[in-house]
Amino acid sequence: MEVTKQLQNEEGSATIEFLAMVPLVFFIMMVFWQFLVAGYAVMVAQSAVNEVAKTYATTGGDYYETELVARELIDDAGGNLSFDSIVPTRSGKNFELTLHVKLDLVFVPDKYVGSLPDIPFSRSINSRVMD
Repeated sequence: MEVTKQLQNEEGSATIEFLAMVPLVFFIMMVFWQFLVAGYAVMVAQSAVNEVAKTYATTGGDYYETELVARELIDDAGGNLSFDSIVPTRSGKNFELTLHVKLDLVFVPDKYVGSLPDIPFSRSINSRVMD
């Protein structure tokens, strides 16, 4: 009879429910933050490819100057974003630039999961070389 009274006692149940929910809330916040970081990375990559296209157009298609500008823009932006490559495709005066970048996951430490692959993505733009 004493055991049933103790089982029906609800003292401390709010604390246990709170402690059970805390990890779930933190996990949801981390996933949400990762989506914000990914959105920032896409905006930075699009802005960088726009600036790189201006450089490519005004330098007459100088690949090395274009790559230097792309590296500098991506490296200065931060946000766990790293430069991979830039691929120009030229047809006469028209060109297409494709910027390839990699996004690191923010909240997954390497010591827990080993080494996670980066998330690669690319942004493209079409324009014309200026004379």
